[in-house]
Order: sequence, then C-alpha cells, then structure tokens
Amino acid sequence: MSRETVYTYDRECDILYISFSPGEKAETAVELNDNILLRFSRSEKRAVGLTLMDISVLLQLEELGPRNYPLTGLDELEQSWRDTVAEIITKPPVSQILRISVYTPSSADAVPIALVEKPPIPIAA
Repeated sequence: MSRETVYTYDRECDILYISFSPGEKAETAVELNDNILLRFSRSEKRAVGLTLMDISVLLQLEELGPRNYPLTGLDELEQSWRDTVAEIITKPPVSQILRISVYTPSSADAVPIALVEKPPIPIAA
C-alpha cells in the first residue's frame, strides 16, 4: 500500500480530499469543524485522510494574513477521543496541512484553531 499523500480536488463542490494512505479505509472520522473532517485509524492513532470542504474559502487571505478556524468539533468529543485526535492532528502528516495553535481570549479559555496550508495542487479561487 502506497504511503504517498494523494490530493483530489472536486472543483464543482470545492472540496479537497487528502489521502495519506491511498486505498485504505478509515476506521472512523471526526468533524473538527463544519469544513474539516479527519479520517483516521483510532486503534493505530494514525491519520488516513482529511476532507476540506469549501477549500477556496479556507485558503482565503484577509488584510492581515491567512484565516484561522476554531476546531469546535473537539469540544463535542469525550476526553479519550479528544486526546487521540489532538495527538493525530499535531503531528505529521496532518500537521503539515493543518497548522494547529490555540487562541486564548482570556486566561481561563483556550480555543484550538487551525490554519490550512495551501496544497501542492491548483485550487479554484
């Protein structure tokens, strides 16, 4: 089985499918937010792929730079699932596509956010 990352862009739907293990079916998936779906093997704590919906919007630049998006889906997970997903998204290959950081609106709040890196294939603007 190939371990080369495969990018497939559906221009009509503006969805980018990223497969880290082409041909492998994921055990499970988690919506990190409304536009980012992580597919993975929970037993191996390994990413199988990402689905980025409205990718052209995710990649838009604002006046001050690239957009970051809250990973609101993490709040809906049980702690063990959240820990597994956090481990997966903060290491390669996911961390090469989603740059994870934390926004802290107050000393008591920490909101995980992600910046989507521009993929190595053309995407409609």
